[in-house]
Amino acid sequence: MNITVVGAGYVGLTLAAVLADFGHKVWVVRKDKEKNEALKKGKIHFFEPGLEELVKKNLKAGRLIPTTEYSQAIPFSQVIFIAVGTPSLPSGAVDLSQVFEAAKEVGKNLSLEYTVVVNKSTCPPGTTRKVAKIIDKFKPTKAKFDIVFCPEFLREGSAVEDTKRPDRIVIGIESPKAARIVKEIHRQFKAPILLTKIESAELIKYAANSYLALRIVFANQIADLCEKNGADIGEVIRGMGMDKRIGLHYWYPGMGYGGSCFPKDVAAIADFAKKKKITGSIFAVMDKLNKKRIPQILKRLENNFGSFADKKVGVLGLACKQGTDDVRESPAIKTIEILKKKKAEIVAYDPKAVENAKKVLSGVVFAKNPYEAAKNADCLLILTDWPEFGKLDYGKIKEMMRVNFIFDSRNILEKVKIKKIGFKYLGIGR
Repeated sequence: MNITVVGAGYVGLTLAAVLADFGHKVWVVRKDKEKNEALKKGKIHFFEPGLEELVKKNLKAGRLIPTTEYSQAIPFSQVIFIAVGTPSLPSGAVDLSQVFEAAKEVGKNLSLEYTVVVNKSTCPPGTTRKVAKIIDKFKPTKAKFDIVFCPEFLREGSAVEDTKRPDRIVIGIESPKAARIVKEIHRQFKAPILLTKIESAELIKYAANSYLALRIVFANQIADLCEKNGADIGEVIRGMGMDKRIGLHYWYPGMGYGGSCFPKDVAAIADFAKKKKITGSIFAVMDKLNKKRIPQILKRLENNFGSFADKKVGVLGLACKQGTDDVRESPAIKTIEILKKKKAEIVAYDPKAVENAKKVLSGVVFAKNPYEAAKNADCLLILTDWPEFGKLDYGKIKEMMRVNFIFDSRNILEKVKIKKIGFKYLGIGR
């Protein structure tokens, strides 16, 4: 098919590259001319394993066509995906301006007798129908279309694999004709397909992300209890997770949930519940607890380490998680910002996220390697779960540091081994 993807971020560009790799001719539309020219040369503006290779392959084959012009991409496409950003407003509500602007441009440029427009941008229930009204307002009279909502469930760091082989494909739909077309596009994805009402599909996305965020909040609450009575969070999770109803997957005690999705999606569903006059929303409580998490942990560190003022703090990890260079809502970035206010001197390292961190942090020294971050440090904070941080020579690091204090926010080190080397060690729930 001829397909257009509006938006070239993690969701849009990954989807476009995968669809092109499956044999479709895919236009990918973005506003930024500089990034568009770079994309034409096979250069993408973020790190995602395997994506750049996939982009280059399909650019060369002529199946992937980057453009800034809706008039080039929309008129001959049978299916159009809208995959633009939906950031948070200060209130926690969703900023839908990019979605509505894309809908307007899509409508103005429709030309086929029939087109399927698929909204993939995460948005509150009811938004996709508003998108349809905008398209209908601006489209040519003869152009017919159906609207669909099809949420994404990809994870940064494994976006290509998650796009090709998702756990499920949810399609919120009303038209049988559109259902057949969207199902055909997803045939090569080899995943179970669930057809739902449009509003159900919109809410499924928020429900899934909020539940995963809830597991992190829950794990952190249990970790706090472990620290109060000498229990070990790893043992508790293993014992709890052996219950088949619960499982061992997705328990991540640490500095709280971060990244581009969970914070904004939990805040959005909390705001949605408030607007619908639902009192006692668990989502508002989750949001509040998560925002308190980092200050609470830093207070605990000060109780063990002392004041951070005029201390050199080595930081390992800046990205929101391993496998990505994304620093949006990264607990590491938030931690550094608080430490700076406490007058600490920060030297930080990350294998992928330094350049993005430089855009949002000032007054921080960025090290070329983890050992440079640890040199003459009074304490070392491990804030991202990059596997390489668990494989460093901590005997060497001990000799390089001024004070042998390690805080392991992701519990990636062997506590007993690290203490035998001579470190004072603190983890989460240990």
